[in-house]
Amino acid sequence: MAKYVAVNSVGDLDSLLSKHEYTIIDFWATWCPPCKAIAPVFEKLASEHATSGKIAFAKVDVDAQPQVAKRYQISAMPTFLLLQRSEVKKAVRGANAAAIKSLITYARKKNDGQEVSEEEEKAYSQLEFGGGGGGGYRTHGGTVKST
Repeated sequence: MAKYVAVNSVGDLDSLLSKHEYTIIDFWATWCPPCKAIAPVFEKLASEHATSGKIAFAKVDVDAQPQVAKRYQISAMPTFLLLQRSEVKKAVRGANAAAIKSLITYARKKNDGQEVSEEEEKAYSQLEFGGGGGGGYRTHGGTVKST
């Protein structure tokens, strides 16, 4: 399996989601400095953790694939989503390597049928509210603002 899949259409994404239990998606933009900064980290994690049929990694250029970004209501870059099949389970907003690693740990544990402790679940649930730290860019009515 390739390290990550560059999503070029809604159909590409749907196909990928149907073939893997979990998918971690990096929503990015070419003009976004935090996206560029975190890209090598995401790509390295993908090369280390992608597992055929189990965990896939994908990148979506929000400007090239606005219909995919719209599907998931992406309004900040970078945003990383963890999906189980087609259902969003967790989200990280901003270039936060530790939070992205937590998405991977969560997916691996769940995929392997391991229990996730109450403390871990609480930490993972906080990911949904942003990941903190690494900064990002938001779009507001077509205007981009740094966060």
